Amino acid sequence: AMAMTNTARATSLKYDASEWARVWKEKLIEHKWDIEQSLLFGQQASTDDGVNYTQGAVDYVLSNGNIFGLNTATKTQDDFLDDLSNYIDPRYNNSTATVFFCDTATYNWLHKLSGYFANNLANVQSGGYTGAASGIGSTASSMGRGEMALAGKKKVFGVDVTTINTIYGDMNVARNIHLDGSNVKMLGLNMKYASYRPLSGNGVNRDTSVYVGVQTLENSGIDRRVDLILTEAGMEFSMPECHAIWV
Repeated sequence: AMAMTNTARATSLKYDASEWARVWKEKLIEHKWDIEQSLLFGQQASTDDGVNYTQGAVDYVLSNGNIFGLNTATKTQDDFLDDLSNYIDPRYNNSTATVFFCDTATYNWLHKLSGYFANNLANVQSGGYTGAASGIGSTASSMGRGEMALAGKKKVFGVDVTTINTIYGDMNVARNIHLDGSNVKMLGLNMKYASYRPLSGNGVNRDTSVYVGVQTLENSGIDRRVDLILTEAGMEFSMPECHAIWV
């Protein structure tokens, strides 16, 4: 709900001419945040007050999908590639359709792993060492393997997505601050088998709607205006073997 007295609405402030517009923008962000929080961490339940909760991605994958461990202090690149070999199976799971949502620490860890080859071994191979160290260059060139390498960055629906090449396909990696502070290090979701489902039936659609003037001075006798942003929706997940979680 967004409520403000008509006095505040009519007041022009020094830094924001319209206080209503400023707070309304914050309410839209807050609503989007709440939706994503629910789609990630929701647990299916019905309460005594008539509120129904649908299952979120984390609970679904923990109950049905692939579960791996990830301690960035001890996890090696080889260990992580073993996880990918178990998770990304070309018989049923296409890596290009999977998005890996990471907390900040894991996001940094993946970039350090994938950036090491390009920033260190690649420099050696291209002749970065000369003179007395030329022998080192030829040795590193024969030993270096680009099993994980940064390939670039793109925006998908306004979200920064980093592409990391691996021997099992490309990883589409996105930082998700909702995971910061949780036990979830990384969440791999195959988007072909994850669908947003607003509550809709009997001619009633409960997808995101804005209701203007739910309460006004004219209809409530209270000198304020109340608008409402309302969403009733959940996620439908299928093919649990196509989803994974690292904790």
